[in-house]
Amino acid sequence: MARIIETFTAPVPPATAFALVADFTTTASWDPLISAARRLPGGPGGPGVGDRVEVDLAMGGRTIPAVYETTLHEPPSRVVLETRGSWFRGRDDIRVAAGATPGTSEVTWDATFALRGPLALLDPVLAREFRTVAARAVEGLRAALAARGDA
Repeated sequence: MARIIETFTAPVPPATAFALVADFTTTASWDPLISAARRLPGGPGGPGVGDRVEVDLAMGGRTIPAVYETTLHEPPSRVVLETRGSWFRGRDDIRVAAGATPGTSEVTWDATFALRGPLALLDPVLAREFRTVAARAVEGLRAALAARGDA
């Protein structure tokens, strides 16, 4: 299983940071691996438990759809999203807390991704690549939150 845990300070209040990370339709604007994100019908119609967002992941020269479902939604401090495909599973646990300086947030992104079935043998190779691409996503999120702080 591949895992990354990153914590950073964002120049926005916790409610603002949480609103961005809890609405997974925003990922296409800050995660360089996601080219599109769309909310699927049948959920709460917005961020919340049961919200399902399909994203298009750019992997290995291909676009792979993945559906992320919100399994925990505790505004403004924590959201958990999970994805599962025939050959993979992933979990993103994002926590937001008040920063040391008023008007800032501490954001912690704990993400795991694992291959399933026979592909699980490739997990050690995946772990290196996952850390690289996940770090880019966190950097994109950091920049998106910084831009909101400048607004």
